[in-house]
Amino acid sequence: MSDNVYFEGDPGTDSTRRHMERVLKEAEQPRRWPWMLAALGSGGVWLLWQLGRGAARARDASNAESKSADVE
Repeated sequence: MSDNVYFEGDPGTDSTRRHMERVLKEAEQPRRWPWMLAALGSGGVWLLWQLGRGAARARDASNAESKSADVE
């Protein structure tokens, strides 16, 4: 049991109350991270799309070369 006795109120409760008052009084800040996350995600999708197109072109070129080698 604690030796400290508080008659005015518990300091832990008071600090929590003061913190919540500060949080509720502050104006809500605009969130910018969703835009950054969307930009990074769309850039990643574009990069994967480009890499996939390059791999498909390389595969098609190698298939065309193997078919022309079979014909000769």
